[in-house]
Amino acid sequence: MSKILIEAFPKVKKPILTEPYLNVSEFYMDTIQGEGVYAGQPAAFLRLQGCRVGCSFCDTTEVWRQGNPYSVQELFEIIQQTDLPDKLAKGQHLVITGGSPLLQQESLLLFLQSFEEQFSFHPFTEIENECSIVPSKGMLNFIDCWNNSPKLSNSGVNLYYRHIPEAITCCCNEAEYWFKFVISKEADWEEIKYNFLRTGVINRKDIILMPEGCTPEEIAKKREMVINMAIKHGVRYSTREHIMVWGKKIGV
Repeated sequence: MSKILIEAFPKVKKPILTEPYLNVSEFYMDTIQGEGVYAGQPAAFLRLQGCRVGCSFCDTTEVWRQGNPYSVQELFEIIQQTDLPDKLAKGQHLVITGGSPLLQQESLLLFLQSFEEQFSFHPFTEIENECSIVPSKGMLNFIDCWNNSPKLSNSGVNLYYRHIPEAITCCCNEAEYWFKFVISKEADWEEIKYNFLRTGVINRKDIILMPEGCTPEEIAKKREMVINMAIKHGVRYSTREHIMVWGKKIGV
């Protein structure tokens, strides 16, 4: 069972005005990565508050809309009360997620740099990124796997906010990267082909397709269609195992 470091839906905490901080929605460990190439990998999740796009089908909206400010030092004090450093050193991944974690990339970079200094190692770090914000060079250097998820029209988000070629291209050139597309209907592939493959902004070999849904029942209805689409077009399919097992339960 996962361990909670910072609980979701907390009481409002006093703002920090004198030192760098992160607005944190929740922080938990001893779970698994639920999707992408590392699905099933033991992981800790640091979820940051705020999102730039706000997809209509988001399964974590209620969580990332809330949060509290934690300084880097406060986060380290919380971490040191657990065996998380040892778990990360032995291979548990650190997954930075949101919302849009790059909304806070300056403070996030400071946290990652300070973690390495404090604990004398760099944990394997994944980031969930919707490709609407261009990452800094420093951030690119500290992320081991970019789980990029550009949004399609099925997200209900205006093209102006969800399709940022500069951000997409930037995340194609550093470390390990993948492009996960949430699929709700057959026509979604034509949009991927037109906006991403035709323009050469991404390569087919880096694409992962996932069924849209916030419940196991919704995922199950679209799963076979998405698997067949992945086979037909020669790209990867990914489960969304956290939803299949826990639904919209938080802290897992």
